Amino acid sequence: MNIYYVYAYLRKSNNQPYYIGKGKGNRAYKGRHSVSIPKDLSRIVILETGLTDVSACELERKTIRQYGRKDLGTGILLNRTDGGEGVSGVLVKESTRELHRRKHLGKPKPKSSRPGILNPFYNKQHTAETKHQQSLAKQGDNNPMFGRKQARITCLHCRKESSVNTFSRFHSH
Repeated sequence: MNIYYVYAYLRKSNNQPYYIGKGKGNRAYKGRHSVSIPKDLSRIVILETGLTDVSACELERKTIRQYGRKDLGTGILLNRTDGGEGVSGVLVKESTRELHRRKHLGKPKPKSSRPGILNPFYNKQHTAETKHQQSLAKQGDNNPMFGRKQARITCLHCRKESSVNTFSRFHSH
């Protein structure tokens, strides 16, 4: 399929390319690269479109060779490879996917995805006494937000007394 293209990211200073890449869809604008994508999208130039995967890889390699790579001391590009690598368009058989699923089935998730490890209070609740103490601490002179005694209001319907903020939030019927 002729859905691939080759693109360049241009420097602000002299309009010379600093990165050459191959892609399809919105790869040039949102892809993962070893270099940053220009904030000014007019600095992204599509060199050629309507290419097959093979011809796009070939043009990418040719263009990288033409400008040279900084890391090798041969030119101006920040590319870390000669181009043409990758596994674009690879179709993985369902049997291979199932094999990967079974391989990872039952393995523990990484620590970062277990909320209880990062937050020891995860899935626990305060006692009624603790909740009452916290409520008292936030009232009157101890209120850290305002540093002054809060006005108290009694609801005409339920006769519950609360601060002005709480009243307007929960009793505005």
